[in-house]
Amino acid sequence: MFSPNSFTLSDWARLREIIAVLARHGLGDFIVRIKLSTRRRLGYARNTAKEQLYFTTAQRVRMAFEELGPTFIKLGQVLSTRVDVFSEEWTEELAKLQSQTTELPNSNIHELITTQLGLPAEQIFQTIDPRPIGSASIAEVYRAVLHHGQTVAIKIKRPGIEANIAADLRILQHLATLIESEIPELRSYCPVQMVQYFSRSLARETDLSLEQRTMQRFHDLCRHQQNIHIPATYPEYCNRQILVQEYIHDKLLKNTDLSQYSATQRRQLATTLTNTLLIMILQYGVFHADPHPGNIMIGADGRLTLIDFGLTGHLSDQRRQEILTLVQALISRDGRTLQYILENWAKAEISDSDCLGDDVMNLLTDYEHIHSADLRLGQIISDITRIIRSHRLTLPPDLVMLFKCLLTLDGVVKQLDGSFQLLHHTRPIIRKIMRRQLRPQAMWQHSRNQTRLLAQFLHELPPGLLRLNQRLRKGKLALTLDIQRLDQLNNQLDKVANRLTMGIVTAALIIGSSIVMSIQAGPSLFGLSFFGLIGYLLAFANSLWVIWSIWRSGRH
Repeated sequence: MFSPNSFTLSDWARLREIIAVLARHGLGDFIVRIKLSTRRRLGYARNTAKEQLYFTTAQRVRMAFEELGPTFIKLGQVLSTRVDVFSEEWTEELAKLQSQTTELPNSNIHELITTQLGLPAEQIFQTIDPRPIGSASIAEVYRAVLHHGQTVAIKIKRPGIEANIAADLRILQHLATLIESEIPELRSYCPVQMVQYFSRSLARETDLSLEQRTMQRFHDLCRHQQNIHIPATYPEYCNRQILVQEYIHDKLLKNTDLSQYSATQRRQLATTLTNTLLIMILQYGVFHADPHPGNIMIGADGRLTLIDFGLTGHLSDQRRQEILTLVQALISRDGRTLQYILENWAKAEISDSDCLGDDVMNLLTDYEHIHSADLRLGQIISDITRIIRSHRLTLPPDLVMLFKCLLTLDGVVKQLDGSFQLLHHTRPIIRKIMRRQLRPQAMWQHSRNQTRLLAQFLHELPPGLLRLNQRLRKGKLALTLDIQRLDQLNNQLDKVANRLTMGIVTAALIIGSSIVMSIQAGPSLFGLSFFGLIGYLLAFANSLWVIWSIWRSGRH
Protein backbone atom coordinates (compact mmCIF):
# COMPACT_ATOMS: atom_id res chain seq x y z
CA MET A 1 0.00 0.00 0.00
CA PHE A 2 1.37 3.41 -0.95
CA SER A 3 2.07 5.69 1.97
CA PRO A 4 2.90 9.39 2.07
CA ASN A 5 5.73 8.42 4.41
CA SER A 6 7.69 7.65 1.23
CA PHE A 7 7.54 11.36 0.32
CA THR A 8 10.74 13.36 0.17
CA LEU A 9 10.96 16.99 1.29
CA SER A 10 10.66 18.11 -2.33
CA ASP A 11 7.53 15.92 -2.68
CA TRP A 12 5.86 17.76 0.22
CA ALA A 13 6.76 21.09 -1.37
CA ARG A 14 5.33 19.90 -4.69
CA LEU A 15 2.14 18.69 -2.95
CA ARG A 16 1.67 22.14 -1.39
CA GLU A 17 2.16 23.66 -4.84
CA ILE A 18 -0.48 21.32 -6.32
CA ILE A 19 -2.94 22.23 -3.55
CA ALA A 20 -2.34 25.93 -4.17
CA VAL A 21 -2.83 25.61 -7.94
CA LEU A 22 -6.04 23.58 -7.58
CA ALA A 23 -7.43 26.05 -5.05
CA ARG A 24 -6.47 29.01 -7.22
CA HIS A 25 -8.52 27.51 -10.04
CA GLY A 26 -11.62 27.13 -7.89
CA LEU A 27 -11.17 23.46 -6.95
CA GLY A 28 -10.87 24.01 -3.20
CA ASP A 29 -13.98 21.95 -2.43
CA PHE A 30 -12.28 18.90 -3.93
CA ILE A 31 -9.19 19.50 -1.77
CA VAL A 32 -11.31 19.79 1.36
CA ARG A 33 -13.33 16.69 0.52
CA ILE A 34 -10.27 14.46 0.24
CA LYS A 35 -9.00 16.05 3.50
CA LEU A 36 -5.83 17.58 2.11
CA SER A 37 -6.74 20.88 3.71
CA THR A 38 -9.55 22.74 5.46
CA ARG A 39 -11.75 25.56 4.25
CA ARG A 40 -10.14 27.94 6.73
CA ARG A 41 -6.64 27.22 5.42
CA LEU A 42 -7.87 27.57 1.83
CA GLY A 43 -9.70 30.82 2.52
CA TYR A 44 -7.04 32.98 0.89
CA ALA A 45 -6.97 30.83 -2.25
CA ARG A 46 -10.77 30.64 -2.53
CA ASN A 47 -10.92 34.43 -2.66
CA THR A 48 -8.36 34.61 -5.47
CA ALA A 49 -10.28 31.99 -7.47
CA LYS A 50 -13.52 33.95 -7.87
CA GLU A 51 -12.83 34.76 -11.51
CA GLN A 52 -12.43 31.05 -12.20
CA LEU A 53 -16.03 30.35 -11.16
CA TYR A 54 -17.22 31.66 -14.53
CA PHE A 55 -15.60 28.63 -16.16
CA THR A 56 -16.99 25.10 -16.07
CA THR A 57 -15.38 22.55 -13.77
CA ALA A 58 -13.85 20.77 -16.77
CA GLN A 59 -12.28 24.02 -17.98
CA ARG A 60 -10.86 24.79 -14.53
CA VAL A 61 -9.35 21.30 -14.26
CA ARG A 62 -7.80 21.68 -17.72
CA MET A 63 -6.25 25.05 -16.81
CA ALA A 64 -4.94 23.68 -13.50
CA PHE A 65 -3.35 20.69 -15.25
CA GLU A 66 -1.68 22.97 -17.79
CA GLU A 67 -0.15 25.02 -14.96
CA LEU A 68 1.01 21.91 -13.07
CA GLY A 69 3.25 20.77 -15.93
CA PRO A 70 4.13 17.70 -18.04
CA THR A 71 2.91 14.87 -15.80
CA PHE A 72 -0.52 16.39 -15.25
CA ILE A 73 -0.79 17.37 -18.91
CA LYS A 74 -0.13 13.76 -19.88
CA LEU A 75 -2.63 12.60 -17.24
CA GLY A 76 -5.27 14.89 -18.69
CA GLN A 77 -4.57 13.66 -22.19
CA VAL A 78 -4.93 10.05 -21.02
CA LEU A 79 -8.15 10.86 -19.14
CA SER A 80 -9.51 12.47 -22.30
CA THR A 81 -9.49 8.99 -23.85
CA ARG A 82 -11.64 7.53 -21.05
CA VAL A 83 -14.93 7.90 -22.89
CA ASP A 84 -16.25 5.12 -20.66
CA VAL A 85 -15.81 7.31 -17.56
CA PHE A 86 -16.11 10.95 -18.62
CA SER A 87 -18.82 12.71 -20.56
CA GLU A 88 -18.16 14.38 -23.90
CA GLU A 89 -17.80 17.77 -22.19
CA TRP A 90 -14.86 16.49 -20.14
CA THR A 91 -13.12 14.49 -22.88
CA GLU A 92 -13.26 17.38 -25.34
CA GLU A 93 -11.92 19.84 -22.77
CA LEU A 94 -9.09 17.59 -21.56
CA ALA A 95 -8.13 16.85 -25.17
CA LYS A 96 -7.22 20.56 -25.49
CA LEU A 97 -4.32 20.19 -23.08
CA GLN A 98 -1.13 21.47 -24.66
CA SER A 99 2.38 21.62 -23.25
CA GLN A 100 3.95 25.01 -22.63
CA THR A 101 7.60 24.23 -23.41
CA THR A 102 10.85 26.11 -23.89
CA GLU A 103 13.63 25.13 -26.25
CA LEU A 104 16.83 23.58 -25.00
CA PRO A 105 19.99 25.63 -25.58
CA ASN A 106 22.05 24.44 -28.54
CA SER A 107 25.09 23.72 -26.35
CA ASN A 108 23.01 21.44 -24.13
CA ILE A 109 21.91 19.38 -27.15
CA HIS A 110 25.49 18.48 -28.04
CA GLU A 111 26.28 17.76 -24.39
CA LEU A 112 23.23 15.52 -24.05
CA ILE A 113 24.11 13.54 -27.18
CA THR A 114 27.69 13.13 -26.01
CA THR A 115 26.59 12.02 -22.54
CA GLN A 116 23.93 9.57 -23.71
CA LEU A 117 25.88 7.96 -26.55
CA GLY A 118 29.33 8.04 -24.95
CA LEU A 119 30.81 9.61 -28.08
CA PRO A 120 31.25 13.24 -29.07
CA ALA A 121 28.28 14.39 -31.13
CA GLU A 122 30.68 15.61 -33.85
CA GLN A 123 31.89 12.03 -34.45
CA ILE A 124 28.36 10.83 -35.23
CA PHE A 125 26.63 13.78 -36.86
CA GLN A 126 28.00 15.99 -39.57
CA THR A 127 25.58 18.80 -38.68
CA ILE A 128 22.75 19.35 -36.18
CA ASP A 129 20.15 22.01 -36.86
CA PRO A 130 19.98 24.14 -33.66
CA ARG A 131 16.28 24.86 -34.18
CA PRO A 132 13.93 22.04 -33.09
CA ILE A 133 11.44 20.78 -35.66
CA GLY A 134 9.20 19.52 -32.86
CA SER A 135 8.95 20.33 -29.16
CA ALA A 136 6.92 18.68 -26.40
CA SER A 137 6.95 18.44 -22.63
CA ILE A 138 8.98 15.21 -22.58
CA ALA A 139 11.26 15.43 -25.62
CA GLU A 140 12.36 17.60 -28.53
CA VAL A 141 13.11 16.62 -32.13
CA TYR A 142 16.03 18.02 -34.16
CA ARG A 143 17.11 17.55 -37.73
CA ALA A 144 20.67 16.30 -38.30
CA VAL A 145 22.91 14.75 -40.95
CA LEU A 146 25.05 11.67 -40.35
CA HIS A 147 28.64 11.59 -41.64
CA HIS A 148 27.64 9.30 -44.54
CA GLY A 149 25.09 11.91 -45.68
CA GLN A 150 21.83 10.40 -44.39
CA THR A 151 19.39 13.00 -43.00
CA VAL A 152 17.92 11.89 -39.68
CA ALA A 153 15.63 13.14 -36.94
CA ILE A 154 16.99 13.09 -33.37
CA LYS A 155 14.47 12.80 -30.55
CA ILE A 156 16.07 13.87 -27.26
CA LYS A 157 14.43 13.55 -23.88
CA ARG A 158 14.54 16.64 -21.68
CA PRO A 159 17.14 16.33 -18.89
CA GLY A 160 15.74 15.72 -15.41
CA ILE A 161 12.25 14.96 -16.69
CA GLU A 162 12.23 11.42 -15.23
CA ALA A 163 12.86 12.61 -11.65
CA ASN A 164 10.10 15.22 -11.92
CA ILE A 165 7.67 12.66 -13.34
CA ALA A 166 8.53 10.13 -10.62
CA ALA A 167 7.80 12.71 -7.89
CA ASP A 168 4.48 13.68 -9.48
CA LEU A 169 3.49 10.02 -9.83
CA ARG A 170 4.10 9.41 -6.11
CA ILE A 171 1.83 12.35 -5.31
CA LEU A 172 -0.82 11.21 -7.82
CA GLN A 173 -0.83 7.75 -6.24
CA HIS A 174 -1.45 9.35 -2.84
CA LEU A 175 -4.22 11.56 -4.24
CA ALA A 176 -5.88 8.57 -5.92
CA THR A 177 -5.82 6.69 -2.61
CA LEU A 178 -7.49 9.64 -0.89
CA ILE A 179 -10.12 9.91 -3.63
CA GLU A 180 -10.95 6.22 -3.38
CA SER A 181 -11.14 6.50 0.40
CA GLU A 182 -13.09 9.75 0.80
CA ILE A 183 -15.34 9.93 -2.29
CA PRO A 184 -17.49 6.77 -2.34
CA GLU A 185 -19.21 7.55 -5.65
CA LEU A 186 -15.85 7.41 -7.47
CA ARG A 187 -14.67 4.06 -6.06
CA SER A 188 -16.30 2.07 -8.85
CA TYR A 189 -13.96 3.82 -11.31
CA CYS A 190 -10.87 2.48 -9.44
CA PRO A 191 -8.81 5.71 -9.32
CA VAL A 192 -5.81 3.93 -7.77
CA GLN A 193 -5.77 1.37 -10.56
CA MET A 194 -6.24 4.16 -13.10
CA VAL A 195 -3.15 5.98 -11.81
CA GLN A 196 -1.16 2.73 -11.83
CA TYR A 197 -2.10 2.20 -15.49
CA PHE A 198 -1.15 5.81 -16.25
CA SER A 199 2.22 5.27 -14.55
CA ARG A 200 2.95 2.22 -16.70
CA SER A 201 1.82 4.03 -19.84
CA LEU A 202 3.99 7.06 -19.06
CA ALA A 203 6.97 4.81 -18.30
CA ARG A 204 6.63 3.25 -21.76
CA GLU A 205 6.22 6.63 -23.42
CA THR A 206 9.35 8.04 -21.78
CA ASP A 207 11.50 5.03 -22.74
CA LEU A 208 12.81 5.94 -26.20
CA SER A 209 14.54 2.57 -26.60
CA LEU A 210 11.11 0.93 -26.35
CA GLU A 211 9.77 3.34 -28.98
CA GLN A 212 12.66 2.39 -31.25
CA ARG A 213 11.85 -1.32 -30.96
CA THR A 214 8.17 -0.60 -31.57
CA MET A 215 9.00 1.38 -34.72
CA GLN A 216 11.19 -1.45 -35.94
CA ARG A 217 8.34 -3.93 -35.44
CA PHE A 218 5.85 -1.74 -37.31
CA HIS A 219 8.41 -1.19 -40.05
CA ASP A 220 8.71 -4.96 -40.52
CA LEU A 221 4.91 -5.44 -40.50
CA CYS A 222 4.31 -2.74 -43.12
CA ARG A 223 7.27 -3.33 -45.42
CA HIS A 224 5.12 -5.14 -48.01
CA GLN A 225 2.21 -2.70 -47.90
CA GLN A 226 1.91 -0.13 -50.64
CA ASN A 227 1.51 3.60 -50.01
CA ILE A 228 2.31 3.29 -46.29
CA HIS A 229 5.69 3.91 -44.71
CA ILE A 230 7.22 3.61 -41.23
CA PRO A 231 10.51 5.50 -40.69
CA ALA A 232 13.60 3.33 -40.28
CA THR A 233 15.61 3.66 -37.06
CA TYR A 234 19.31 3.51 -36.20
CA PRO A 235 19.53 1.17 -33.16
CA GLU A 236 23.27 1.83 -32.68
CA TYR A 237 22.45 5.44 -31.79
CA CYS A 238 19.36 4.79 -29.66
CA ASN A 239 18.78 4.29 -25.93
CA ARG A 240 16.30 5.37 -23.26
CA GLN A 241 17.23 9.03 -23.67
CA ILE A 242 17.72 9.43 -27.41
CA LEU A 243 16.13 8.10 -30.60
CA VAL A 244 17.61 8.52 -34.08
CA GLN A 245 15.34 7.76 -37.01
CA GLU A 246 14.94 8.40 -40.70
CA TYR A 247 13.99 11.99 -41.52
CA ILE A 248 10.81 12.29 -43.57
CA HIS A 249 10.66 15.23 -45.98
CA ASP A 250 6.90 14.98 -46.50
CA LYS A 251 4.34 17.42 -45.10
CA LEU A 252 2.20 16.76 -42.04
CA LEU A 253 -1.42 16.00 -42.84
CA LYS A 254 -2.58 18.79 -40.53
CA ASN A 255 -0.59 21.29 -42.65
CA THR A 256 -1.73 19.90 -46.01
CA ASP A 257 -4.24 21.60 -48.27
CA LEU A 258 -6.42 18.64 -49.22
CA SER A 259 -8.24 20.63 -51.90
CA GLN A 260 -5.28 19.99 -54.23
CA TYR A 261 -6.19 16.29 -54.29
CA SER A 262 -9.01 14.85 -56.34
CA ALA A 263 -11.92 12.98 -54.75
CA THR A 264 -10.44 9.69 -55.99
CA GLN A 265 -7.05 10.46 -54.44
CA ARG A 266 -8.58 11.46 -51.12
CA ARG A 267 -10.62 8.26 -50.98
CA GLN A 268 -7.47 6.28 -51.75
CA LEU A 269 -5.67 8.03 -48.87
CA ALA A 270 -8.56 7.22 -46.50
CA THR A 271 -8.60 3.60 -47.70
CA THR A 272 -4.84 3.19 -47.27
CA LEU A 273 -4.86 4.59 -43.71
CA THR A 274 -7.93 2.54 -42.71
CA ASN A 275 -6.62 -0.72 -44.15
CA THR A 276 -3.26 -0.27 -42.45
CA LEU A 277 -4.64 0.42 -38.98
CA LEU A 278 -7.40 -2.19 -39.14
CA ILE A 279 -4.97 -4.90 -40.24
CA MET A 280 -2.65 -3.89 -37.39
CA ILE A 281 -5.54 -4.08 -34.92
CA LEU A 282 -7.39 -7.18 -36.09
CA GLN A 283 -4.59 -9.28 -37.54
CA TYR A 284 -1.44 -8.41 -35.60
CA GLY A 285 -2.91 -7.04 -32.35
CA VAL A 286 -0.63 -3.97 -32.25
CA PHE A 287 -1.54 -0.51 -33.45
CA HIS A 288 -0.61 3.16 -33.44
CA ALA A 289 -2.86 4.52 -30.68
CA ASP A 290 -2.74 8.19 -31.68
CA PRO A 291 -3.12 8.50 -35.48
CA HIS A 292 -4.13 12.19 -35.50
CA PRO A 293 -3.18 14.51 -38.41
CA GLY A 294 -0.08 15.68 -36.52
CA ASN A 295 1.30 12.11 -36.57
CA ILE A 296 0.59 11.42 -40.25
CA MET A 297 2.70 12.71 -43.14
CA ILE A 298 1.63 12.73 -46.77
CA GLY A 299 4.00 12.67 -49.73
CA ALA A 300 3.62 14.12 -53.19
CA ASP A 301 3.05 10.60 -54.55
CA GLY A 302 0.25 9.92 -52.05
CA ARG A 303 2.40 7.85 -49.69
CA LEU A 304 1.38 8.07 -46.01
CA THR A 305 3.95 7.93 -43.22
CA LEU A 306 3.11 7.29 -39.56
CA ILE A 307 5.36 8.95 -36.98
CA ASP A 308 5.60 9.22 -33.17
CA PHE A 309 5.15 5.69 -31.81
CA GLY A 310 5.36 6.68 -28.14
CA LEU A 311 1.75 5.62 -27.64
CA THR A 312 0.84 2.20 -29.00
CA GLY A 313 -1.83 -0.37 -28.16
CA HIS A 314 -1.71 -4.14 -27.77
CA LEU A 315 -4.56 -6.65 -28.05
CA SER A 316 -4.57 -10.31 -27.08
CA ASP A 317 -5.94 -13.02 -29.38
CA GLN A 318 -9.04 -13.30 -27.20
CA ARG A 319 -9.65 -9.54 -27.32
CA ARG A 320 -9.32 -9.46 -31.11
CA GLN A 321 -11.86 -12.27 -31.37
CA GLU A 322 -14.25 -10.35 -29.11
CA ILE A 323 -13.91 -7.27 -31.31
CA LEU A 324 -14.66 -9.29 -34.43
CA THR A 325 -17.74 -10.75 -32.73
CA LEU A 326 -18.84 -7.29 -31.55
CA VAL A 327 -18.72 -5.83 -35.04
CA GLN A 328 -20.63 -8.80 -36.44
CA ALA A 329 -23.25 -8.42 -33.69
CA LEU A 330 -23.70 -4.74 -34.50
CA ILE A 331 -24.08 -5.40 -38.20
CA SER A 332 -26.52 -8.32 -37.68
CA ARG A 333 -28.38 -6.49 -34.82
CA ASP A 334 -27.64 -9.35 -32.38
CA GLY A 335 -28.47 -7.82 -28.99
CA ARG A 336 -27.79 -10.91 -26.88
CA THR A 337 -24.26 -11.30 -28.21
CA LEU A 338 -23.58 -7.57 -27.79
CA GLN A 339 -24.75 -7.67 -24.17
CA TYR A 340 -22.62 -10.76 -23.48
CA ILE A 341 -19.48 -9.01 -24.76
CA LEU A 342 -20.14 -5.83 -22.77
CA GLU A 343 -20.64 -7.88 -19.61
CA ASN A 344 -17.32 -9.64 -20.25
CA TRP A 345 -15.59 -6.30 -20.71
CA ALA A 346 -17.05 -4.75 -17.56
CA LYS A 347 -14.52 -4.65 -14.72
CA ALA A 348 -17.12 -4.17 -11.98
CA GLU A 349 -20.09 -6.21 -10.84
CA ILE A 350 -23.17 -5.46 -12.94
CA SER A 351 -25.96 -4.38 -10.58
CA ASP A 352 -28.82 -4.93 -13.03
CA SER A 353 -28.14 -7.23 -15.99
CA ASP A 354 -31.73 -6.93 -17.24
CA CYS A 355 -31.47 -3.15 -17.36
CA LEU A 356 -28.21 -3.45 -19.30
CA GLY A 357 -29.97 -5.78 -21.75
CA ASP A 358 -32.79 -3.25 -22.19
CA ASP A 359 -30.28 -0.49 -22.94
CA VAL A 360 -28.53 -2.67 -25.52
CA MET A 361 -31.82 -3.50 -27.22
CA ASN A 362 -32.80 0.19 -27.27
CA LEU A 363 -29.44 0.92 -28.88
CA LEU A 364 -30.04 -1.62 -31.62
CA THR A 365 -33.61 -0.37 -32.07
CA ASP A 366 -32.23 3.09 -32.80
CA TYR A 367 -30.10 1.53 -35.56
CA GLU A 368 -32.93 -0.67 -36.89
CA HIS A 369 -33.84 1.55 -39.84
CA ILE A 370 -30.26 2.60 -40.61
CA HIS A 371 -28.51 0.66 -43.35
CA SER A 372 -25.26 -0.94 -42.24
CA ALA A 373 -23.42 1.16 -44.83
CA ASP A 374 -24.65 4.32 -43.05
CA LEU A 375 -23.68 3.27 -39.51
CA ARG A 376 -21.08 5.68 -38.13
CA LEU A 377 -18.36 4.21 -35.96
CA GLY A 378 -17.96 7.35 -33.85
CA GLN A 379 -21.65 7.37 -32.94
CA ILE A 380 -21.61 3.64 -32.12
CA ILE A 381 -18.62 4.02 -29.77
CA SER A 382 -20.26 7.04 -28.17
CA ASP A 383 -23.50 5.09 -27.60
CA ILE A 384 -21.68 2.05 -26.18
CA THR A 385 -19.62 4.15 -23.78
CA ARG A 386 -22.75 6.04 -22.73
CA ILE A 387 -24.34 2.71 -21.71
CA ILE A 388 -21.16 1.74 -19.85
CA ARG A 389 -21.10 5.07 -17.97
CA SER A 390 -24.79 4.84 -17.07
CA HIS A 391 -24.14 1.48 -15.37
CA ARG A 392 -21.00 2.83 -13.65
CA LEU A 393 -18.76 0.32 -15.40
CA THR A 394 -15.25 0.78 -16.77
CA LEU A 395 -13.48 -0.66 -19.79
CA PRO A 396 -10.14 -2.51 -19.70
CA PRO A 397 -7.16 -0.27 -20.60
CA ASP A 398 -6.48 -2.00 -23.94
CA LEU A 399 -10.05 -1.28 -25.10
CA VAL A 400 -9.81 2.35 -23.97
CA MET A 401 -6.72 2.70 -26.16
CA LEU A 402 -8.49 0.98 -29.04
CA PHE A 403 -11.57 3.20 -28.83
CA LYS A 404 -9.34 6.27 -28.78
CA CYS A 405 -7.55 5.04 -31.90
CA LEU A 406 -10.80 4.29 -33.73
CA LEU A 407 -12.38 7.63 -32.82
CA THR A 408 -9.26 9.46 -34.01
CA LEU A 409 -9.16 7.38 -37.20
CA ASP A 410 -12.84 8.07 -37.85
CA GLY A 411 -12.20 11.82 -37.62
CA VAL A 412 -9.16 11.67 -39.92
CA VAL A 413 -10.88 9.66 -42.66
CA LYS A 414 -13.86 12.03 -42.52
CA GLN A 415 -11.38 14.86 -43.06
CA LEU A 416 -9.90 13.03 -46.04
CA ASP A 417 -13.22 11.85 -47.49
CA GLY A 418 -16.48 13.05 -45.96
CA SER A 419 -18.46 10.19 -47.48
CA PHE A 420 -16.11 7.45 -46.24
CA GLN A 421 -17.91 4.98 -43.94
CA LEU A 422 -15.33 3.36 -41.67
CA LEU A 423 -17.56 0.62 -40.25
CA HIS A 424 -18.84 -0.40 -43.69
CA HIS A 425 -15.25 -0.53 -44.96
CA THR A 426 -14.38 -2.81 -42.04
CA ARG A 427 -16.71 -5.64 -43.15
CA PRO A 428 -14.57 -7.16 -45.97
CA ILE A 429 -11.46 -6.98 -43.76
CA ILE A 430 -13.29 -8.83 -40.98
CA ARG A 431 -14.59 -11.47 -43.39
CA LYS A 432 -11.08 -11.99 -44.74
CA ILE A 433 -9.60 -12.40 -41.28
CA MET A 434 -12.38 -14.77 -40.18
CA ARG A 435 -11.89 -16.89 -43.31
CA ARG A 436 -8.21 -17.05 -42.48
CA GLN A 437 -9.09 -18.26 -38.97
CA LEU A 438 -11.21 -21.05 -40.46
CA ARG A 439 -8.42 -22.41 -42.62
CA PRO A 440 -7.32 -25.94 -41.66
CA GLN A 441 -3.77 -24.75 -40.88
CA ALA A 442 -5.03 -22.04 -38.50
CA MET A 443 -7.49 -24.39 -36.80
CA TRP A 444 -4.81 -27.05 -36.45
CA GLN A 445 -2.42 -24.53 -34.89
CA HIS A 446 -5.11 -23.33 -32.49
CA SER A 447 -5.93 -26.93 -31.51
CA ARG A 448 -2.24 -27.66 -30.87
CA ASN A 449 -1.94 -24.60 -28.60
CA GLN A 450 -5.05 -25.54 -26.63
CA THR A 451 -3.90 -29.16 -26.35
CA ARG A 452 -0.52 -27.99 -25.07
CA LEU A 453 -2.19 -25.89 -22.37
CA LEU A 454 -4.47 -28.79 -21.41
CA ALA A 455 -1.50 -31.16 -21.19
CA GLN A 456 0.34 -28.68 -18.95
CA PHE A 457 -2.72 -28.43 -16.70
CA LEU A 458 -3.07 -32.21 -16.45
CA HIS A 459 0.65 -32.50 -15.71
CA GLU A 460 0.39 -30.04 -12.79
CA LEU A 461 -2.93 -31.38 -11.44
CA PRO A 462 -1.73 -34.48 -9.46
CA PRO A 463 1.08 -32.65 -7.57
CA GLY A 464 -1.30 -29.82 -6.80
CA LEU A 465 -3.95 -32.16 -5.42
CA LEU A 466 -1.28 -33.98 -3.39
CA ARG A 467 -0.10 -30.70 -1.80
CA LEU A 468 -3.70 -29.72 -1.06
CA ASN A 469 -4.36 -33.10 0.61
CA GLN A 470 -1.22 -32.79 2.76
CA ARG A 471 -2.22 -29.31 3.98
CA LEU A 472 -5.73 -30.52 4.79
CA ARG A 473 -4.38 -33.48 6.78
CA LYS A 474 -1.99 -31.24 8.72
CA GLY A 475 -4.60 -28.56 9.27
CA LYS A 476 -2.42 -25.94 7.55
CA LEU A 477 -4.81 -24.83 4.84
CA ALA A 478 -4.63 -21.04 4.82
CA LEU A 479 -7.51 -18.82 3.79
CA THR A 480 -6.60 -15.31 2.68
CA LEU A 481 -9.31 -12.67 2.86
CA ASP A 482 -8.76 -9.39 1.07
CA ILE A 483 -11.19 -7.01 2.77
CA GLN A 484 -11.13 -3.71 0.93
CA ARG A 485 -10.84 -0.49 2.93
CA LEU A 486 -10.25 -2.37 6.22
CA ASP A 487 -8.18 0.56 7.50
CA GLN A 488 -11.13 2.88 6.92
CA LEU A 489 -13.40 0.54 8.88
CA ASN A 490 -10.94 0.52 11.79
CA ASN A 491 -10.80 4.31 11.77
CA GLN A 492 -14.59 4.56 11.80
CA LEU A 493 -14.81 2.09 14.68
CA ASP A 494 -12.22 4.13 16.59
CA LYS A 495 -14.27 7.30 16.09
CA VAL A 496 -17.47 5.58 17.23
CA ALA A 497 -15.71 4.18 20.31
CA ASN A 498 -14.27 7.62 21.15
CA ARG A 499 -17.70 9.28 20.92
CA LEU A 500 -19.27 6.53 23.01
CA THR A 501 -16.55 6.90 25.65
CA MET A 502 -16.96 10.67 25.75
CA GLY A 503 -20.72 10.24 26.08
CA ILE A 504 -20.31 7.86 29.04
CA VAL A 505 -17.79 10.20 30.69
CA THR A 506 -20.16 13.15 30.17
CA ALA A 507 -23.06 11.24 31.72
CA ALA A 508 -20.86 10.21 34.68
CA LEU A 509 -19.78 13.83 35.24
CA ILE A 510 -23.38 15.01 35.23
CA ILE A 511 -24.46 12.34 37.72
CA GLY A 512 -21.42 12.84 39.96
CA SER A 513 -21.74 16.61 39.91
CA SER A 514 -25.42 16.36 40.80
CA ILE A 515 -24.56 14.20 43.82
CA VAL A 516 -21.85 16.64 44.93
CA MET A 517 -24.29 19.54 44.54
CA SER A 518 -26.90 17.81 46.69
CA ILE A 519 -24.65 17.10 49.70
CA GLN A 520 -23.26 20.67 49.89
CA ALA A 521 -19.72 19.51 50.80
CA GLY A 522 -16.39 21.17 50.14
CA PRO A 523 -15.70 24.74 48.98
CA SER A 524 -18.40 26.74 47.25
CA LEU A 525 -18.61 29.37 44.54
CA PHE A 526 -21.62 31.66 44.12
CA GLY A 527 -23.39 29.48 46.66
CA LEU A 528 -22.81 26.33 44.61
CA SER A 529 -20.43 23.44 45.23
CA PHE A 530 -17.13 24.26 43.52
CA PHE A 531 -16.39 20.64 42.47
CA GLY A 532 -19.94 20.13 41.27
CA LEU A 533 -19.72 23.29 39.17
CA ILE A 534 -16.43 22.19 37.64
CA GLY A 535 -18.00 18.82 36.78
CA TYR A 536 -20.93 20.52 35.05
CA LEU A 537 -18.56 22.70 33.01
CA LEU A 538 -16.52 19.68 31.92
CA ALA A 539 -19.70 17.81 30.99
CA PHE A 540 -20.86 20.81 28.97
CA ALA A 541 -17.51 20.98 27.13
CA ASN A 542 -17.64 17.24 26.39
CA SER A 543 -21.18 17.59 25.05
CA LEU A 544 -20.09 20.35 22.68
CA TRP A 545 -17.22 18.15 21.42
CA VAL A 546 -19.56 15.20 20.79
CA ILE A 547 -22.07 17.40 18.94
CA TRP A 548 -19.33 19.02 16.82
CA SER A 549 -17.81 15.61 15.98
CA ILE A 550 -21.17 14.21 14.85
CA TRP A 551 -21.93 17.33 12.76
CA ARG A 552 -18.48 17.22 11.12
CA SER A 553 -18.76 13.52 10.23
CA GLY A 554 -22.18 14.16 8.71
CA ARG A 555 -20.72 16.80 6.39
CA HIS A 556 -18.08 14.33 5.12
